[in-house]
Amino acid sequence: MAVARLIKLFIASHKSDTEAFLKRLQRTSAVEVKPYSEKIETSTLPVDAARENQSKARKALDILYSYKDKELKKLAAKAGRMVIKRSEYEQILKDHELDQAADSIIDLDNEAASLAHRIGESTPKINQLKVWSCYRHDIADLGKKEKYTIRLGHIRSGRTDFREILEGLRDNLVSTQQLSEEGDITYVVLAYHNDHSEKAEEYISGLAFEEAELASFTGTIEENIKTLEKNISYYQDRRTKIIGEIEGLTNKYEKPLTVYLDYLDNNLEIEEALHLGYSTDSVSFYTAWIRQKDRDRIFAIINEFSFVRIEEIEPEEGESIPVALDNKPFFRPFEVVINLYGVPRYFEIDPTPFVSLFFAMFFGLCLTDAGYGVILAVLTLIFAFRMKSAKKFLMLIFIGAIFTIFAGAIFNGWFGDLPSYLGMGGFFDRLAILGDPVNSDEGSMNFFRLALGLGVIHVIFGLFIKFFDSIRKKDWQVAFFDGLPWIMILIPLIVILLSSEMAVSMQLVSAPIFPSSVSGILIWPIIAGAIAIIFFSARHEKSWGFRIFMGFLNLTIVNGLTSFLGDFLSYIRLMALGLVTAGIGVAINSIAFQFVSIPVAGIVMLVVILIFGHIFNIGINILGGFVHTLRLQYVEFFPKFYTGGGRPFKALADEHKYITIVD
Repeated sequence: MAVARLIKLFIASHKSDTEAFLKRLQRTSAVEVKPYSEKIETSTLPVDAARENQSKARKALDILYSYKDKELKKLAAKAGRMVIKRSEYEQILKDHELDQAADSIIDLDNEAASLAHRIGESTPKINQLKVWSCYRHDIADLGKKEKYTIRLGHIRSGRTDFREILEGLRDNLVSTQQLSEEGDITYVVLAYHNDHSEKAEEYISGLAFEEAELASFTGTIEENIKTLEKNISYYQDRRTKIIGEIEGLTNKYEKPLTVYLDYLDNNLEIEEALHLGYSTDSVSFYTAWIRQKDRDRIFAIINEFSFVRIEEIEPEEGESIPVALDNKPFFRPFEVVINLYGVPRYFEIDPTPFVSLFFAMFFGLCLTDAGYGVILAVLTLIFAFRMKSAKKFLMLIFIGAIFTIFAGAIFNGWFGDLPSYLGMGGFFDRLAILGDPVNSDEGSMNFFRLALGLGVIHVIFGLFIKFFDSIRKKDWQVAFFDGLPWIMILIPLIVILLSSEMAVSMQLVSAPIFPSSVSGILIWPIIAGAIAIIFFSARHEKSWGFRIFMGFLNLTIVNGLTSFLGDFLSYIRLMALGLVTAGIGVAINSIAFQFVSIPVAGIVMLVVILIFGHIFNIGINILGGFVHTLRLQYVEFFPKFYTGGGRPFKALADEHKYITIVD
């Protein structure tokens, strides 16, 4: 239940053994390997080559997948990871043609894309030419020549009689040949002498004349269309052939390339270690971190290699030691909370066990619905066995779901108030030992007291952790000037409050818990704690006057009494979120059962509203409950004793993304 003790190793390996040795360590997932000196400048070309091969293999697989039939894609998605025997895995990796196969697939896909682009360019050109198919002459005849200009286009006459347009063209010395008509559009060839071009073009510009854009073509319209159609036919045939080749390569190379990509992804760390570490002509040097409990196992592996030597060494001064959390199985899911915040530093306490119970309780109170807890527990347990990569997080939610069931049971939350509509309200009412916070004042006050009480315990527990951890590290000043004084102030203040009528008027208790005489006794530890904070909380200040001023601020405002009061009150949000979950559930039931009197359709509406309404309520309040529970740990609890900011232990791991290897 702590930060694992680590050992630093110095490794010297003959290059004949290095790669095999690193791969053997990788399969243990228990060693963090680093180059001996990161300051040594070495060539990164081999690593760059590995990354390039990795990129090519991934791109080739994406291409093969993109050409698959839709039904095959669905089938592949359902099948999950590829299962392969280790002997076949090793045999595939001996195939040195996989890089060339990836290149071939990429080249074929590039050619297919180029052909598709050409087809896409040619089709609009054919459509463009077909518009002017009424023109039978050579396109080269059009345009401005030495003495005359010939223009092909169409005129939209609209409501104007086209004969009037023809007459105007003649008046402006423009010869016209009509080619065809479509409604009010007339396709024409216009010709005029260049000596009269200014007058002719001025008149033409006033018409609805659109000139054909054929400058990029030569020959007749018909010849160009035939050429383009012939090209498109060739492009389509060639592309079909290429797609057939790619589909053929899928059967041959999909499995080997998947294995190869998995290998490259999995071995990139080894490639970096091999080529970025300090080495001589024949020997490579590395440093490694292992857990103390793994020492014998790792040393036994090292002894399998004749040309590998190892020595335990001390960390360098100021070196950042990696942090590996080592907790009991029950606590491991809560390492997710610590990892999100930042793992502890190597010599810092691991807060995982302390977080676990409080996190689960707070999450349960934020939902406070046993029905939701049952559904959540079942779903997370099922998915935890299917989604190994998310198992920790899912088990965290599963434990929170168990506490949700208990919280829901004691506060009468079963899919809102659904049992009351089903005639079973009396049975579940008897289970609600703390009352119903939605329908009774007693239940809501019990919820308020529970949330506030847990908050007080949580915060003071953090102070005790700080006190005892400081003693463990022999940091006496922090223990007796920062931790203990606040314990001496807060606990007596709470006892004094609970022994007064003020607590009764605030409905915190029904009657004073302690006799009022304790106030006279407990005032002394409060005074002693206050004096310690005033004089020593700012002990690093040289001026005594400024030290006392800062100490007074620390007692009252800056992380002082007002800050602790705010921390305590933050926990009332547990009640607020629990009531929101219950309130929405009650509203969903009320709306749903309004339809029960409608024959047939009413029952359908009832079921639909209940199912989707409660699914929505579960989803939105799981998110709210998880985030707020995190906040209580990070903002109210951790600042009392925890800093974090360590460097996580990153083992050289044998992790397969795309395949599952079986022996």
